[in-house]
Amino acid sequence: MYLKRFIQLFVVFLISLAVFALILEMNFGNYWLRFVLGLIIAYVFLTLPLVLLTIFKTNKKANVVGTNAVENELAYLLKDFPGYLALSVTDENSKSSTTIMSFIQAQKTENIFYMVADKKASKISDIKRNSQVSFTTWFDKLEKGGRLTSNRVHAEILEEAKAQEIVKKEGLILSLHENAENMSIIALRIESALYENFKGQTKVINFEK
Repeated sequence: MYLKRFIQLFVVFLISLAVFALILEMNFGNYWLRFVLGLIIAYVFLTLPLVLLTIFKTNKKANVVGTNAVENELAYLLKDFPGYLALSVTDENSKSSTTIMSFIQAQKTENIFYMVADKKASKISDIKRNSQVSFTTWFDKLEKGGRLTSNRVHAEILEEAKAQEIVKKEGLILSLHENAENMSIIALRIESALYENFKGQTKVINFEK
């Protein structure tokens, strides 16, 4: 838990405690009626701000993840997709595993995506052993049913000084996690991607290496 969130939780707790004590000291009904009523109202005061903070943070994240890059072909397609994708990695036993992850597109290099993960996550150690990964996006609008997929993706793990350097360069990485510079940042370099939709349209997008 980070200091900012701890302070928020502590303030909400103090307000809830003050509301409970205030109701308990009021002069109506009996002690147990005031106790139960105070408990219920204090619980509402405790949970409602936390729910609102979570919703606010989620909405803020939803508005910045995905693509915010300068105009390019891939960014044009990505703007209709949710800001997360299914990333597949392979472990030392050649067993594949898939994780749904939020991402951002690099501001100036259209074929680079960034994601953030815990340093101890199994996918981080898997990528360090085998950097070849694949991904698929969620479908976009139902009337199109489009999606992007690629199995020609090279992943690099950025940590410590490299992570801090890329966060300074790509500030929106912090929208993925506020402590990104102290975590593992996954940089995906896409060699080519396939766009397809329900209407039978397909397009292969190739990028320079």
